[in-house]
Amino acid sequence: MSAEVENGKEEGGVKQQGKKKQFNIKEYWPVGIKVLELLVSTLCLGLIYEPASTLGLGKSHMHHIGIMYTAFTGYMVINCVLLISKAIGDRIPYRTVSLFALIGSALCLVTGILLIVDTANKIREYAYHSNTYRLDMMKACIGIAFVDVMLFAADAVLTFKSQNDF
Repeated sequence: MSAEVENGKEEGGVKQQGKKKQFNIKEYWPVGIKVLELLVSTLCLGLIYEPASTLGLGKSHMHHIGIMYTAFTGYMVINCVLLISKAIGDRIPYRTVSLFALIGSALCLVTGILLIVDTANKIREYAYHSNTYRLDMMKACIGIAFVDVMLFAADAVLTFKSQNDF
């Protein structure tokens, strides 16, 4: 009887359940921002693939392509590993997660700058060509890459300030 009173808070013959656990955004924001970073990196990769392959960026600027694909695909893999480790219950130190996010922000910033340079070079060649939609895709990728910069930077700062392991 005393176990029922302690667990269920029996009052007047009616058993009341304990309070339901409410959704706490402080617990789930790291997962949400990682998923958002993953989606934005995937969108950037999807937008840059066709322009990079058809406009000849790989032939003339292979080092630009290397940094772009490293930034987008590399951080897709890193975020997937972080999310899987969270799902299986592993703890990753907050400093490591902050460092990954900070480097991701820097790589996406460099990628955005390189895409600006590549777009400026290609605009001269394809200004009145049927491939102008590919330049628009590059411009969209530039904007979204800078959104990714902001996401990674915010993730790094918030993770380091909260000092919660991932």
